[in-house]
Amino acid sequence: MENKIAILKAKVSKKTAEYINLKIKKEDFESFCSSAGLFKKEFLRKLESSEKDHRQGKIKERNSLYELIKGKR
Repeated sequence: MENKIAILKAKVSKKTAEYINLKIKKEDFESFCSSAGLFKKEFLRKLESSEKDHRQGKIKERNSLYELIKGKR
């Protein structure tokens, strides 16, 4: 399987000391999410599991999205 590098084109629409607001075309964002695997069934199952835990009050500290993807609980 070939690895693709996803490029997300975005313009800074507003910047403060704490936040950066970006303006991204819908098509570019969807393409980026697809390249990053955010529409894969496995990722979506893990995301749903995490949301279910959250709704049940089983809040877990996460250092990164990578932890969620790799299944560290």
